Amino acid sequence: MTEEPSKPGTHSALVGLRSRAARCCRSVVARLAGQPAVPTSYNTINARDAASLLDIKRAKVLVVGANTGGDCREFIELGASEVHGLDVIAEVGSEFQHPSVTYHRQSIERSDLPSNSFDLVYSFATMEHVPDIVAGYAEMARLLRPRGFIYSMASPLWFSPYGHHMGCFHGHPWIHVVHDRQGIIDYANRNGIDGERGYSIEAIVDYMLDKTHFNMTPSIRYAETARSLQDILIVENSLLREDFALLDHDLGREAIALGFTAYDLLPVTHRFIASKV
Repeated sequence: MTEEPSKPGTHSALVGLRSRAARCCRSVVARLAGQPAVPTSYNTINARDAASLLDIKRAKVLVVGANTGGDCREFIELGASEVHGLDVIAEVGSEFQHPSVTYHRQSIERSDLPSNSFDLVYSFATMEHVPDIVAGYAEMARLLRPRGFIYSMASPLWFSPYGHHMGCFHGHPWIHVVHDRQGIIDYANRNGIDGERGYSIEAIVDYMLDKTHFNMTPSIRYAETARSLQDILIVENSLLREDFALLDHDLGREAIALGFTAYDLLPVTHRFIASKV
């Protein structure tokens, strides 16, 4: 998927974030899918993984967090009979149009789509952006047909090393957990970090600390929320973690000193697969 520059501080800045999220969690996703460490496309790997759960050529698919249409393209190429893409951004579906694809500019927290409509509800690197994950997962379950499947990969989670999603802070894990706005800016200035994509460090920090874009939800709450869903048979509900050795970074030690635990800081991905009974 091509990543276009986007403006921090607006909903349009979500365009491209999910491809960056995929790069942040590449080792975890690759291990899960049994693929080489540097696969061509993490979107493709996960779409294929989800499609293998059912007869995709007869399936009606909902892509939650459709962005500009890349994941909808994946399911069309896999042979899905009908695909719907849902996202809050104005650019939803702007880069992929197809007669079998319908886009909806709506939130997964509350849509006007009918219940029991989809054989597969798919979400990759999206749920960490949804403000109310309880409402989001409940809506996924409502929209799913009996015997259909939810396939959700939320990553990178907020309290994980790179939960801020910003490439300019690569190599500086948990900077967003350890410092407040001014502290992050001061740290960036000391370390020669001056922003990315043509935006100042102040604009980048304001964007990454905006709850409109990141829900800042602790990782354990994802697993608890998924476990509480009604009429759902869970296939997998797991939190995938980084290595404990990463906590030896100066910022990791600072986070521990502030009272966070390894179980707060290391989970990077919530993988949730379930069927509706």
